[in-house]
Amino acid sequence: MAKEKFNWKGLFINDQTSEEKNITETSQQSQPSSNSFPESSKPVSKFPEQPPKTTLVSDNVLNTVIEMYESGFDSLNKPGYDFYEFFKAIKAVGSNDPSVYKMALTMAQGVDNSVTKDTLLTQADFYINEIEKVHKQYQTKGNGKRTSILNAQKVKKDTLSVEISDLEKKLIEIQNQISVKKNMLQSLDADIMSEVSEIDQKIVANDKARSKILETIVAVVNGIKSNI
Repeated sequence: MAKEKFNWKGLFINDQTSEEKNITETSQQSQPSSNSFPESSKPVSKFPEQPPKTTLVSDNVLNTVIEMYESGFDSLNKPGYDFYEFFKAIKAVGSNDPSVYKMALTMAQGVDNSVTKDTLLTQADFYINEIEKVHKQYQTKGNGKRTSILNAQKVKKDTLSVEISDLEKKLIEIQNQISVKKNMLQSLDADIMSEVSEIDQKIVANDKARSKILETIVAVVNGIKSNI
């Protein structure tokens, strides 16, 4: 029976934790044995078309995304017996043994005699193509969001770098102004002391000149008194 159409949303659209936002690819895990059906709840390989840099993914994040894919896969189930039911039957047994596939095909034909190897493979292509479409959409959105974040980061860094450079220039200007003021302060002391020293000399000279002229005048006055 067909299920309600799954909207395939949630990977890069809904609110996520910071850890989930940083996920771009899964870590490589050991491959299952040939007779063991892979458990979808465990990481088994890298997603294709991932960035070269490997990002480790927590089991919690990986399992959440896998469950989302499985829900989407379930939503694609068409009416009647097709590859979806055959896949579920094989997965339920949990084995890739040839006899399991033969038995599953016999049981499928008991439900619908039109089921054949060719019809199953054709139907499988439909599911594979749909999942690949979804993966490509997620990949495009993820890369777009990642690029947007990195671009925003670059803009902020460039802005801060310019602001820091401007402040550094202003700091250099202030330091130069301080140096000039210090030199002015030191030269001011020298200039003032030189000027004060000259005034002091004139004050002393004034005293001496007065004394000298007065001594002469007094001598003449005394001469007048004594000699006339």
